[in-house]
Amino acid sequence: MLNITIDRQSAVPYYHQVKEAVKVLIARGQLKPGDMLSTELSLSEQLGISRLVVHRAYRELVTEGLLIRKRAKGTFVSPPIKNSFTVVGPLFGMTENLAKDGLKSSNKIMTQEVIAAGEEVRAELRLPAGASVVHLYNLRLADQLPFAIEDMYFSADRFPALAAMDMNNRSVYATLEKLYDAHPQEALDLMTAGSANREEARLLGINKGAPVMRVKRMSTDRQGLPVEYSKVVFHAERYQFVARMQRTG
Repeated sequence: MLNITIDRQSAVPYYHQVKEAVKVLIARGQLKPGDMLSTELSLSEQLGISRLVVHRAYRELVTEGLLIRKRAKGTFVSPPIKNSFTVVGPLFGMTENLAKDGLKSSNKIMTQEVIAAGEEVRAELRLPAGASVVHLYNLRLADQLPFAIEDMYFSADRFPALAAMDMNNRSVYATLEKLYDAHPQEALDLMTAGSANREEARLLGINKGAPVMRVKRMSTDRQGLPVEYSKVVFHAERYQFVARMQRTG
């Protein structure tokens, strides 16, 4: 039985609560690679919710690569991913990167809000319990074509202006530099391949299940303080990752 509860007074959809709760169990090590999860039916009965709600939560976690389904066996925590670290050059924001390639960058902010930091975001930004974050959910376009979906989080105490400023067609990194002298200086990017869920497919103009590139970024400023935690989904046919490698020894 999974140690999960549902807050029936919350405005957060049940499927999202289940999804985030499973993520927390994995992050804490309470669910380990290879562990089998409760069946959709048993978890729905445990929580007193529809089986379809649990099905959606599991399905999205499979899409994100955290769970895997095995036919006639069940749903399991994915095996650990081998990380490979490569320094590829200077750090640029999305607007700067597209401009370097001669592409005109524009963006449409779909969500701009101050919310309580979830456990994953709080840990990445090194925030105390009860802290709030500015959440920006953004569709990035290159030459007017959908290029990426950016899901970005910033400390609300440190960067309050991001909650109210019009961030449409504006570089977040340039804004951080101008207002707070806090341009990200270093970043760790985790890149994985995945498939588009329904919302991602709609925004990127691709078919559901089409390949996408997922990138998680944690960036820090010149003092080593966390600036940004973001999750970006790239249109696979419009994004290339290039790394130059050299054998040592």
